[in-house]
Order: sequence, then C-alpha cells, then structure tokens
Amino acid sequence: MLKKSIIGLLLLAIAMPAFAGGDVEKKVEANTWPVVYKWLEVCDGIKVYMNVGYYVKIEQCKEKKIKLEQKSVHEYEGCVNFKIMSNFELELGARMHPNANGLAIQSNLGKWSAWIDGDNFLTPSTSYKTRKVCVKVKDANIGVKDPTKELHVGNVHILVVPTATP
Repeated sequence: MLKKSIIGLLLLAIAMPAFAGGDVEKKVEANTWPVVYKWLEVCDGIKVYMNVGYYVKIEQCKEKKIKLEQKSVHEYEGCVNFKIMSNFELELGARMHPNANGLAIQSNLGKWSAWIDGDNFLTPSTSYKTRKVCVKVKDANIGVKDPTKELHVGNVHILVVPTATP
C-alpha cells in the first residue's frame, strides 16, 4: 500500500503544474539557451573577376546642330560644343557625311571637312568633358528649291579610337 501511495503522490506532483494557473520555472543550462545565429566566414579566398568593356557617352548627341555660316561666296563653316565621357583613354575624330536632300539639281556640294577643334584626346572620367566639333565646306555652289535658313545638308559622325596599344 505504501508503494501505491508514493506512486499516487508522484503522479499528482507531476500533473499539478498542468492544473495550476501560476508561474512555471524551468532551469536552463547556458549551452542550451536559445541563441541568435550569426554569419560565419568559412571561405574568403574565391577570386572575383570582371570583363570591363569600353564605353563612351555623348550627352544629347542627336539634339546637337551645327549651323554653317557663309564665310565667303563658296565657303561655309560652323562648330558646336558637345559633352563626352568615357572609361578609357581615347582620341576623338570627326567625319562629315553630306547629303543633297532639298538641294537643286545644279548644286555642287563642294569639299567637306570635319574636325575636333582643340583637345582631341580624352582621359577616363566619371564626369563629362566639353569638346568642340567643326565642319567646313569649300567650293560649294549650292542652289535650293525653297530658300531656308535651316536646310539639312548632312551629318557629322564623332569617331573614337583607344590610344592604348593592344
């Protein structure tokens, strides 16, 4: 009978906290306390490489206009500033592509030239640098169907070439 009484008291002692609405205490060892996991470096030797390509940016290139002014009877010239940046050293050039749109049949477009006026070299930069491109036509004998102050007679192409040797 003593055995049954001890077993009954033991079961009651175990079940009592479930029926009690009070506080519960629990002993927790330091090595089992909940922790916050942190990042741990296990490998710091993987090398990272990039294939960095060349880039050139010209600000508002398509909006630029060169207005040619008549210097003499058959000679016209004009320039415009433009802003440019790149991530490599380069040399700038220019090429004129005249067209006869809107000109009369008897027109002679003459001899065209285009060039970068001033410093035609550019170093890598994260900000724009200002450069100037100019166009000149000599020996032009231009007749027009309809006189105008802004007749489109061609396009200037800005050229770049890296200065570093491969």
